[in-house]
Amino acid sequence: MRSWRHIGGVTLVAALLCLAGATRVEAQLGALLSPGPLARAHASLEGGANCQKCHERGNRVTAMKCLTCHAPIAQRMARKVGVHRNVTTECVTCHADHAGVDGQLRPFDTARFNHAAETGFALAGKHAPLADKCASCHKARSFLTASPTCSSCHDDKHKGTLGPNCQRCHSVDVTFATATKSFDHSLAAFALTGAHKTVACASCHKTPDFKIAKFSTCTSCHQTPHGPKVSPVCTTCHTSENWKTKAFDHTRTAFPLVGKHLTADCTGCHKQPATKVKPAAATCATCHVDPHKGTFKVDCKACHTETGFAPATFNHAVATGYALTERHATVTCRGCHTNISPPKTPTARISLDYRGLKTTCASCHADPHATEFGTTCERCHSAKTFIVSSFTHVKSVQLFAGEHLKVTCDGCHTVAKARTPTAPANSLAAKTPGRALPRYTTTPTLCASCHLDPHLGQLSPDCATCHSLAAIKFAPDRFAHDRTRYPLTGKHKPLACARCHQPVTQEFPGGSGAAVKFTGVGTACASCHQDVHLGQVGASCETCHSPASFTVMNYKHRQPPRDFFVGRHASAECRACHAPATRDFPAGRGTTVNFGVGTACTACHKDPHNGTLGPDCARCHRPEPLISAHSRPLRLRPLTRW
Repeated sequence: MRSWRHIGGVTLVAALLCLAGATRVEAQLGALLSPGPLARAHASLEGGANCQKCHERGNRVTAMKCLTCHAPIAQRMARKVGVHRNVTTECVTCHADHAGVDGQLRPFDTARFNHAAETGFALAGKHAPLADKCASCHKARSFLTASPTCSSCHDDKHKGTLGPNCQRCHSVDVTFATATKSFDHSLAAFALTGAHKTVACASCHKTPDFKIAKFSTCTSCHQTPHGPKVSPVCTTCHTSENWKTKAFDHTRTAFPLVGKHLTADCTGCHKQPATKVKPAAATCATCHVDPHKGTFKVDCKACHTETGFAPATFNHAVATGYALTERHATVTCRGCHTNISPPKTPTARISLDYRGLKTTCASCHADPHATEFGTTCERCHSAKTFIVSSFTHVKSVQLFAGEHLKVTCDGCHTVAKARTPTAPANSLAAKTPGRALPRYTTTPTLCASCHLDPHLGQLSPDCATCHSLAAIKFAPDRFAHDRTRYPLTGKHKPLACARCHQPVTQEFPGGSGAAVKFTGVGTACASCHQDVHLGQVGASCETCHSPASFTVMNYKHRQPPRDFFVGRHASAECRACHAPATRDFPAGRGTTVNFGVGTACTACHKDPHNGTLGPDCARCHRPEPLISAHSRPLRLRPLTRW
């Protein structure tokens, strides 16, 4: 059925072709077979007779057919340039027709298109917003016809007078109007310096081509305010920094400027224009006010120079007869001449009258001794240093040796009662009334006048009995314990004082306080030593011990029982009977060697008879003498009965 219908359709079409003209028939046939109207660019190919210009047999569209018409694209593909340089697929993959007259044959994603890489023209700065507005620059159908030159899109307001290279003055980052601020004028024939940099472009450039006919001299733009007598070369006196006269060579005048005059403002001397009136300059007083009020008859240059009005080269020794040496040489004039005007005084009121000052020390310096040594300060002091570094005491010479050599003056000469020094009314001394002053001639020489008694009255007030100036830190090098009621012998002799004399806080002869205790220290052994026997043998340690050696070398029992220390007992060591024990002793409970050992045999020996023969072992036994070092153990030998 389908075959017959197809044959019938073809027959019908053939019949229609026969009925109509050939051209009209082809158009109608093309309209029937076409999937849709061609795009406007391909409108000339409408009709069945033109199908094979794009389609191969079987309705296939190949790149060969497309590139036959689009030869420029084929050429760029062959050269591997342009957007089609790497295309390997058929054209219809991207370019599909029959989508209508207004169908888009060239689909294009502006967001993904890299204008700089594809065209070599980056859309930067002010061009960046045009990235998705291609038609703003590409007016023709083909984008390849657009030129990258500025004049292809922008109107040249300079009419070509400044050349085609717009980038010399303009940048895509800013608007064209801002070129006046970013233009590098050093590229022009007239570089802008100083105040010229702040002048608006239109002030000099009156025409659109920005060209200026004359600019070789200042008078090309500026009108001279000077008469014909002044040099026409403005740069002789002026610079482009500002129009004030800054570079005038004053050495060409009768008054060359040196020193401080170089920094003086022109109007400071030239009250009227210098080109009209020349100021007088014979003496300094012509311009400068004399602050000395005529006390010096010579011109200012006799003491001052233009390098600086201070310090002056005034010869104090020649002019006054008082030479300023050493420390005095560094003192400013106002240090002594206190009646002159202070700094920042208005010029018209300055007074520098140096007359009337005396040369005595007290006229400037306060007498810290309040005339204690008279008025001749030079006996101890000099202008090199007012500190007394080598004064020699003429009285009590023996007092200034040893440890006293290290003591500074104020270590002994302390501040006495406040006294007002005698000095002139305008001196420094008079400005500090009631100052506390050190004493010198009335300083006592007793130890107690400078040193506190660390013993608080326990010992003699004559410190020299124990101390000398030669000892370091006044150590008691003269003290001898042999002169006391307790001479030190044996083991006591090398002991440090602090072993027996400890610091205490109590009432002393010199008052209550803390001091090392020297008096009232007991001489009994128990004053320093602890009784290790806990009261078993009494308080007289000398019975058994001596300072030569506290170890008991030879002790003799005072009341031994009859026939007790014989035989083995005679040679037995003390600890064989007197062993340490912990119990209650006369001085209290504790652990010490037990001296209260009984004399019964059972006190040391175990009774092998278990008491069956009674407690009197001596009836049958007596201590056996020690035969040799290798003898048998100590035992009691039975007595021989007879």
